[in-house]
Amino acid sequence: MALNSLKIKRVIHFCNQRRLHPEPLLFLNNHPFPVVNEVKFLGLYFDNKLSFLLHIKYLKTKCLQAMNLFKIIAHHTWGADQSTLLTLYRTLVRSKLDYGAIVYGSTCKSYLKILEPLPNQALRICLGAYRTSPVSSLQVLAHEFP
Repeated sequence: MALNSLKIKRVIHFCNQRRLHPEPLLFLNNHPFPVVNEVKFLGLYFDNKLSFLLHIKYLKTKCLQAMNLFKIIAHHTWGADQSTLLTLYRTLVRSKLDYGAIVYGSTCKSYLKILEPLPNQALRICLGAYRTSPVSSLQVLAHEFP
């Protein structure tokens, strides 16, 4: 069996030890597998410390790109209506944040605070609310859970 026909091409070593320790050396048919520090698996970015900071930064950029679309579509004179914008929010932003949240939700709170303003900002755009509008009232108007 050739190495190119295998699905496994990289190895990641999950470890929280701070002291230096050797990386594992894995071979198959005398071909070594390279050890990497981060890997994308099923759409989630895993790093060797399981901090998920790379995945959170990736999510932030993808959600900001989707919110740029909201800013264009939500024009006050010719833009889409509120229900269409909320449907777009649920499909483009909320689905990205919910996918894998059970996995990356275990990271430290300071990393999760990076994602916290994204749904609030998107709801403000969709509802046409002011920046000073309370988040709880936005969630009630949009029928969203906190």
